[in-house]
Amino acid sequence: MDLGIQLKQGMKLEQNLSPQMLQSIKMLQMNTIELQTAISQELEVNPLLEADEPADSRMESLDEPVRESSGVDGDDNSYDLMEPGTENSIDWEQYMEDGFRNAEAPYKDLGGKDPDEDLRPEPTRGLSMQEVLKNQLREWKRPPQIVKIVEYLIGCIGDNGFLAPAEKDLLTDENSEEQSDPDIAEVEEVLQNKKKLEDASYPVQEAFHVLQSFTPPGIGARDLRECFLIQAYRIPDFSPLAIQILEKHFDALRELRYATIAKALNVSTEEVQKAVHDLSVLSPHPGTQINNVPTQAIVPDMEVVKDGKGNFKVVMYHEYIPHLHINETYRQILQQPNASKKDKEYVREKLNAANTFIKSIDNRHSTIELVMNAILEKQHDFFAKGPENLKPMILQDIADKINRDPSTVNRATNGKYVDTPYGIYELKQFFSSGVTQSDGTSIGSAKILDTIKDLVANEDRSAPLSDQAIADALENQGMKVARRTVAKYREELKILPARLRKAVK
Repeated sequence: MDLGIQLKQGMKLEQNLSPQMLQSIKMLQMNTIELQTAISQELEVNPLLEADEPADSRMESLDEPVRESSGVDGDDNSYDLMEPGTENSIDWEQYMEDGFRNAEAPYKDLGGKDPDEDLRPEPTRGLSMQEVLKNQLREWKRPPQIVKIVEYLIGCIGDNGFLAPAEKDLLTDENSEEQSDPDIAEVEEVLQNKKKLEDASYPVQEAFHVLQSFTPPGIGARDLRECFLIQAYRIPDFSPLAIQILEKHFDALRELRYATIAKALNVSTEEVQKAVHDLSVLSPHPGTQINNVPTQAIVPDMEVVKDGKGNFKVVMYHEYIPHLHINETYRQILQQPNASKKDKEYVREKLNAANTFIKSIDNRHSTIELVMNAILEKQHDFFAKGPENLKPMILQDIADKINRDPSTVNRATNGKYVDTPYGIYELKQFFSSGVTQSDGTSIGSAKILDTIKDLVANEDRSAPLSDQAIADALENQGMKVARRTVAKYREELKILPARLRKAVK
């Protein structure tokens, strides 16, 4: 009789990251302020770790080569401090050089599978859009059922302030917890236009009403028409004709068919134009009125300066990070014959942790310096001639140059800032896509975006530039960009189409 129980052998190859390597990854992705916080917390819990006052070494010369991180040769257990009988024979100079057991891990490349999703420190930030709306929800006295639906709707709001259905189809996913909730399932039917809101149950209708009553006006709309109507209804004495146009003739409004609207409503074209002008006070992107971007003080990690010969070089800032060292008093406990075994084990544990921490900080410093020097070399024209000379560059370009994984470069550039002759830049701003020209050269997207922004800012509002007109203007300036690419960049800049930018006289 086969009970279905079997024993099987198998082989598989997987990457296991040591705690030291995980800490190095965590340190590398921290910005300066987060690192300062981490150091303060470590100093509180590890008595073997001490900090000197940070010295002002901003003008440190970089004539010396960049310090490369390397592994430790030899057996992993060469200095196993837990072995008895080694207390009085430890070569401390060698120990401080080798650091800790399994010390090779932090100095290998930090590439491979990204383990840091739950290690990433929470940034210091302002309230997100969802948090602002939930705070407003707490002020409303509504039954728990409606509060639950509103909370779900808040989670469906995008950065622009509009509602959108869930990424996965909750109505067909039998394993979804939300699918078993009839209220949430009904909300998804409304968001997916499978049911009209006026046909929904009272709790769902009321939840939409509560959300759309929040500030800023227009938040929680399902489309632009509803967004404008929510705002118009909340403005005292707003033009009734403008509201009527939104309610019944929005498609004609989008196409600026004033004569058609005037005929349908039995009013003059001039009256329609005046009503449309009144609509200009409404915001098409209510979400932008809520700060949903992490806000934190910017502390540069380095500066790009010219030396006496006119060459650019990177100067690392050290004054923001204290110099760490080992407390000699505690460390000497390991050499005392009368010290208890428990005390020595405690000191060994903290000593290993302190060494790991110090070397992780050193690895962070050298990696960021290495990456910035590679960026300086690849983007020399930016520093020599100005931001408009930023070249297309991707993470892989720098990764190949410094022999690191792109994920390592990403961690070293995200949230790290450099002081340049043109202001403070985040390192990731030096990476951008480009548009290939007919002669094989590439033009960076940053330059194209700036040019489009200038063209729209200086256009004739009575005859705004179409996407094709912008593409033609770019070509006249030596940048050949397809019309569809112009449309993509225009949307990225949050610039409305030409028909919606047209000013009504």
